[in-house]
Amino acid sequence: MGTSTAEAILTGSRFVPGGDFTVGAEEELLLVDDDFQLRHAEADELVERLRIECAEAGTASTELYAAEVEFATAVCADAEGVASCLRASRSCLAVSGARALAAGVHPDGAFGEARLTDAARYRAIGDSFAGLLRTPTASLQVHVGLPDARAAVAAYRGLRNHLAILGALAASSPFWHGRDSGLASARWAVINSYPRGGVPPVVDSWEEYVALAEAVVAAAEVPDYTQVWWDARIQPRFGTVEVRVMDAQPSLAIVAGLTALVQGVARDAVERATSPDVPGPVLAENDFRVARHGLDTAIVDVDGSMRSVRELAHALVARARNALDGGQAAPLEAVERLLVDEPEYVRQRRVHAAGGMPALLQDLASRTMQGR
Repeated sequence: MGTSTAEAILTGSRFVPGGDFTVGAEEELLLVDDDFQLRHAEADELVERLRIECAEAGTASTELYAAEVEFATAVCADAEGVASCLRASRSCLAVSGARALAAGVHPDGAFGEARLTDAARYRAIGDSFAGLLRTPTASLQVHVGLPDARAAVAAYRGLRNHLAILGALAASSPFWHGRDSGLASARWAVINSYPRGGVPPVVDSWEEYVALAEAVVAAAEVPDYTQVWWDARIQPRFGTVEVRVMDAQPSLAIVAGLTALVQGVARDAVERATSPDVPGPVLAENDFRVARHGLDTAIVDVDGSMRSVRELAHALVARARNALDGGQAAPLEAVERLLVDEPEYVRQRRVHAAGGMPALLQDLASRTMQGR
């Protein structure tokens, strides 16, 4: 299709090559006070300091919610590099005197206790979403750099089928408004109440992706494709495929493991060149099952069979390991340990059962800050 009106609306230019399976990540952290409750003061001043102090590791920015900071890493060759950048950013945060915790939602945040960042983009989103914006959420987003649009579409299609597994591995928000939600990821429930999110659509080509994104942007009357928040999406100006389905993680070892998993699955998908496309309604049901039960359920595999999420996760790790070069695969060991030991949502319930909400908040904040 070349450089069409659709593509101009989507990116302002053609797909910009993003590298040979390089990786980067954005992590959102919830800012808390000395009692580990959400700190609703504007984060602008803090972020301005962090932008200077953390420049070598990446960037710091405000997010939709005022009780939140986002760190974006530099472009890295592997997941260890991503973890190193985030470790440095968290250290800068600690040196600044601020405190944060990493979880999909704050376990004890009161309903409606959400203040938005005072910026034009966020004011517009707040006006559009109205009462939907009642719970601050925090995620881990992983980008994989691709050399061209064809590879980006192949990686996007391959990752699309396995987003439920990534969501299950990363589920870190069982508590919501001070109570056990019964979910492994309460963040999933919040995010899926927003428009233009959820299961990514099936596309066969870059041209089809551009046309569909343009249609959604036009229907929503939003400025550009950055307000299309599918669980996986192509970021043409960065030359990446971005996975957005994962809760924020207190453990940087798990961050590295999940990053390596996304990197390996993307590379495997491009090398295979073809991928079956699981129907969207089936993937949506998979997503709900893992949001509800985490790793402790079964979902539909790409061949249509019902299989244990743990079994599928083991197989996906093996596929990623085979696709990665040498030391790039080392962080996957943290994911393998998670599958044998306890996932984050189980740990949080155990800590809460032993010491209540104060113990859980202390544990999350300590691991987040010590994880630096």
